Order: sequence, then structure tokens, then C-alpha cells
Amino acid sequence: MPPASADSIGETVQLDTIIAGDCLEVMQTFPDKSVDLIVTDPPYNIGKAKWDKWKKQSDYVAWLGLVLLELQRVLKDNGSLYLFHNDFLQMVEIQNWINQHAKLVFKQLIVWNKKFAGCSNEGYLQGYNEVEALRNYQKMAEYILYYTFQDETGLTTVMLDTNNFSILRQYFKDYQEALGLNLKQINRLLGHRKAEHAFYWGTTQWDLPTKETYDELAKLPLQHEFVRREYEDLRREYEDLRREYEDLRYTFNNQKSHHSVWDYEIAPRLDHITPKPIELIENIIRHSSNEGDLVLDCMCGSGTTCVAAKRLRRHWVGIELSEQYCELARKRIQQTQEPMF
Repeated sequence: MPPASADSIGETVQLDTIIAGDCLEVMQTFPDKSVDLIVTDPPYNIGKAKWDKWKKQSDYVAWLGLVLLELQRVLKDNGSLYLFHNDFLQMVEIQNWINQHAKLVFKQLIVWNKKFAGCSNEGYLQGYNEVEALRNYQKMAEYILYYTFQDETGLTTVMLDTNNFSILRQYFKDYQEALGLNLKQINRLLGHRKAEHAFYWGTTQWDLPTKETYDELAKLPLQHEFVRREYEDLRREYEDLRREYEDLRYTFNNQKSHHSVWDYEIAPRLDHITPKPIELIENIIRHSSNEGDLVLDCMCGSGTTCVAAKRLRRHWVGIELSEQYCELARKRIQQTQEPMF
């Protein structure tokens, strides 16, 4: 089944809205493969509030597993999922559950560092480190688990599929037959194995030759008639196909600004006890989606993900069980300037 576009999901689910309800029930109305990016901050099962505690850890992991399976269903093949947590031992159980039951591929453990040089509340947070009775390292971080469906990156994935660039591969196969030479003979005539990959037309090592090598090939005599294409024509086709194939890979717009430890200040509470910094969420959205994509937060709390998506010209849907938090999220979104798509 092809992935759904924002237009097609809009026929089933209203875009750019906060939906009050149980995410497991609401997401059943979403088509398969309809969401480009999921950013969600579930309960951590650490007793922060009434909604943040299960009687047994196994019950918590089983519940979150059901949520993850539904998120997996609605996420596009080239989509990404970011899941917040802060309890390592429970994260281990969650990852074990994913390994056994889900198709999500772990990409990175991102550390949100809350205490860093120059942060506005550095002195206040330092006070937690200076407690005389402290018998462990004070926690000043939360974690983000980053998943996609793919374990390969870059052009490597494209080139490993011998079905890709089929017309260009056939062209160089026909070119070699017209030359009447085997690969060793071509290399001997051109020197330094310059044209080798161009004639690996049946393998994962095929690639387009450089213009200089292609021009040298033109000097070799043909054994029979062959219509030789201009190099610029070949290059345009190659680049068009490469972009098309790369679009099938998960979105990652390298901002050249972040490694796996992120320094962001603690967000103001805004009538919610665990909000996330909007700048942190915006960084995720920039890296893992494009303008016009659909961003889902299935436990959106105060609506930070939806606000960030709106600010960055993405479509968004937030789901939240608490009507009080739904109203808070809607109010924040109304106060966010509407961009022009």
C-alpha cells in the first residue's frame, strides 16, 4: 500500500487539530503509512502524577507496546519516531519489547542535557549537586529514543539495489557489446581502471563514470553501430533517479549542528508538569521532516510538538486524553502565528 499524503489523510482525519481522546482509539481512524514524523512524550511510569504510574512494570510496557504498534502502523516507510523517556531500566524493557514485537530500527539514544555552562538556571541546578548526603550522580538529563524502519543511510542503499538505474545499466551493457571488449581490455586501453564501475552493469558496484572517462571511451573504436548519448543527458537522468530513490529513505536533513548530546534549558511549566523545550522539538522536526509533512504527537500534553510543527510549516495532529491539557494546547496554538503554506 503506498504511503498516504497529507491531502489523503485529511479526508479521514482533520489536519492541524488537537483531538481529545485515548490515542489507541483515535489512531485507529488514521490510514496506514500516513504520518511522516512522530514525536511523543509518554508517561514514564515514575509517579510524577496520577497518570504516570502503573501497578506493575509489565503492564506499563505492554500498554506502551500497543501504542508503539499503532504508531508503527501509521508511520510511513521513510518516517521517523522520537520517543522521550528518563528511566534507563524501563527503557531496557521497552527496547527488548520492540526487538521482539516491532519492526522499528533503533538509530540513536539522544541525551537531553539540562545543566550546561551558561544555562539560565545553572546556579539553581548546581545546588542539587551540593547536597551533603548525595550518594549518586545527580540526574540532569532525559533521553530520546530515535527510530526509523531502515538501518542503512546514504547513497549506499540506492546503489545496492541492482534494479535501480536499470536504463543506464542497460545502456552501458549495450555500449560494452558495441565496443566488443571485455572489462580487462577496456581497463588496459584507458589505464588505471577508470571505466571499471561503468561496466559493472549487473552488480551492486555499478556507477556512472566521470565526464573525463566517458570522453576517453568515445575515442575507442566501435565494433558495430551504437547510438551514443551525450554525457550531460546521462548525468541528468542519473541525478533525477538518484533523488527519486533517495526519497524512499528516511528523511534526515543534516543541520550540521547536533551530535547525540543536546543542551536545552528546562521548559517553563505552562500549567503542565513535564513540558519539553520548544527549541528541542523544533530541532527534531527540522532534522526529520520537510515543509508540508505531517507530524503526529499522540500524547501531546501542553501541545509543544504541535506549536513547533505549526511554526515550521508542517501539518500536525495532537492527541491528548486530558481535556484540560487539550484546552491548554489549543490556546497555545491559537497564539502561534499562522505561517503561509
